[in-house]
Amino acid sequence: MATMLLFYIDESGHHRMAPDPHDATRLAADTTDWFVLSAVGIRDVERRALAEELDRIKREHLGARPDRPWNETELKGRRLAITRRRLEGARADAEADYAAIRDAEAIDAVEAEIVGVFARFQPTVFTVAVDKRRLFAERPGEPALGWAYAFLYRRIALELERDHPGEGGILVADQQTEHEKAFRDHELTRIRDELARNGRLRADYRLLLDRPLWIDSSLSTWDREIIQLADLVAFTTHEGVDRGFASDGARGLWPSIRACLDRDEHGSPDGEGLVIFPKPAEWPATA
Repeated sequence: MATMLLFYIDESGHHRMAPDPHDATRLAADTTDWFVLSAVGIRDVERRALAEELDRIKREHLGARPDRPWNETELKGRRLAITRRRLEGARADAEADYAAIRDAEAIDAVEAEIVGVFARFQPTVFTVAVDKRRLFAERPGEPALGWAYAFLYRRIALELERDHPGEGGILVADQQTEHEKAFRDHELTRIRDELARNGRLRADYRLLLDRPLWIDSSLSTWDREIIQLADLVAFTTHEGVDRGFASDGARGLWPSIRACLDRDEHGSPDGEGLVIFPKPAEWPATA
């Protein structure tokens, strides 16, 4: 019996593309330079085992318990980075870092567990990084969110057709009002059609539901665990394109993430599992 592939998605950075109030030709200074949208794909039969493994990591390392609010120990790339900076001497951030992690050995152990999850479950990973300042300059008025979703859908549809014949896929995400609006307004469809006209290969979008399955994380408790992996991918990618893939914020998890990125016919994930748009004149060192 064929299985269904579930692609859990999350983001890093903000997709806002507002102009600077003092110079309409420039992107506003109070937004992020990059917007990253990432997907972690697993077979539906792996859903429970993966969720339970992530829950175990949080119980053993972060103090997660049934009587604690789930978000207090939620695995997030930003929180791991803030915790590591605190251990290196920065001021503590009680609302963001993990109080249960008291030394470098403890945070290294958490990262080693996450590396082990990628190695054990071998998810198929896609991550799209939109250079918002270049997009604003080269294609005024174009939405970073729409381009990120269009590339993600295209790459996943092509991968399903190539490597999973007879199977389909569903994108799964936390409820996101702005994301849902982009689908209702057909922003994604317009950009997706442009990619289809200009692309070398034609993707069969019938293999995917036309929009993500938006979950209530208070009810879909397995799925909210797995979405944490997509957050870790998105944050690590963001750190990589912004500061370099060998930077402090990226180097701990990036090699394991890169090993799971979808690859082209030559075995490279660059431009396939990892998309940077607009395409840079010089591709960053990712290996």
